[in-house]
Amino acid sequence: MPFPYRTTPVPLTMGAICFRDRPFDRILAAASTSAFPGIGLTVGQCVSALERGIAPEELPRRIEDAGLAVAELELVRLGDDGPVRFANGLVEDLVGVLKPDRLHTAAFSGELPRVADEFAALCARHPDTAVAVEFMPYSVVRDPAAALDLVTHAGTGNAAIVLDILQFFRSGWTPGRISAKLADRVAVVQLSDVVDRPGVALAREARHLRTYPGRGTLDTTGFLSRIRQLCGAWPPVSVEPVSDALELLPLEVVAEEIRWTTLRALGRAD
Repeated sequence: MPFPYRTTPVPLTMGAICFRDRPFDRILAAASTSAFPGIGLTVGQCVSALERGIAPEELPRRIEDAGLAVAELELVRLGDDGPVRFANGLVEDLVGVLKPDRLHTAAFSGELPRVADEFAALCARHPDTAVAVEFMPYSVVRDPAAALDLVTHAGTGNAAIVLDILQFFRSGWTPGRISAKLADRVAVVQLSDVVDRPGVALAREARHLRTYPGRGTLDTTGFLSRIRQLCGAWPPVSVEPVSDALELLPLEVVAEEIRWTTLRALGRAD
């Protein structure tokens, strides 16, 4: 069964990093026009909306008027003693305002034991929201096994995992390694794709060079088929083809292409 923390999570989300620097109203319009039920938001996008005169308390009304829900809110950074801790506080404050399905967190500094304790504390502070850790091979939480260890350490019903297809394969994992125990704690499957570019750093690939699901060289069908086999029903799906090149296209075009490539990829695996 999919992660059971929420009985009716948003099934399909246009991920926050699809938007990056786009104006808030255009984000809502593009996602709504392409019939996405949910969107992801970052703290930066919320601050940008505030700078355009949209108060945080007004965000939920505008989102609801567009026929959308906030599926995911990013990003609490664990293990960091620098100024980022102030941004973390704002993200946590926004949980109460936006009421997302899940709060995403990751760790790019600090030692793993400290990160695990901070993750557990974050889950405890937000007992009514799924708190999902993102693993990345260039972060402190390097692979799905490390993420599952954090969930086990937290010991709370809302502790969960973001299963990002690119980070999964770049961690050296294959679909057959996804266990029922891991699948049970997946709050969301994040889709995108890449083409092989020898010599490119993994962080640069992930942040600048992704493409639409099924358009690259990742085993998208094998990955999704394994998840479908273990879960019985699709967990929530979020799509983030993070790309400098796609940033040059109209957001409305990108939103349409994201939706159709995602539905095609899910159909092939179902």
